[in-house]
Amino acid sequence: MTPFSQYKGWVAEGGVHNALIVSGPVVQRPKGSINQGLMHVADIMPTLLSIAGTSYPQTSSDGKAMPPLIGKPWNDMLAGRAESPRTERDYLAWEVFGNRAVRQGEWKLRWQYKPFGKGDWELFNVTSDPAERKDLAAERPDKLREMIALWDNYALTNNVILPNRSVFETLEDQLPPR
Repeated sequence: MTPFSQYKGWVAEGGVHNALIVSGPVVQRPKGSINQGLMHVADIMPTLLSIAGTSYPQTSSDGKAMPPLIGKPWNDMLAGRAESPRTERDYLAWEVFGNRAVRQGEWKLRWQYKPFGKGDWELFNVTSDPAERKDLAAERPDKLREMIALWDNYALTNNVILPNRSVFETLEDQLPPR
């Protein structure tokens, strides 16, 4: 995933940044164009529902309430009218193996277990620093607090349970420093 930091299975850009080729009659963007918008795999379902002209069911076939869709349709982006289905205020958050991250616009907050992270929050401007090399947490405490509040809201809303131990905790003294 060069030039991004780390690789699949981690919350750094190398673990979450990926390419997707989309083609079909709804795509009105120039052939070969590259979109840099903030998109998520969860956006595929609402996009396909919208293209098919149908809606997401409120209940399952056995009458149970369906969970809400968290994605946003790509219709305007595919039609060439927008670069992203999200505004600068929208955010995405996720957790993998206790490591966690929030992305909002050009900002990304991540927390990773040592030795692969600091074991504390790191803040990056992924537009100017896509490889996540310069941690801006100390320089931008205001943005850090704002992004942590987004994580806290996400974790509360989605009942995120973080582990109190990591499979990596014994590796810190065995691996070279990052």
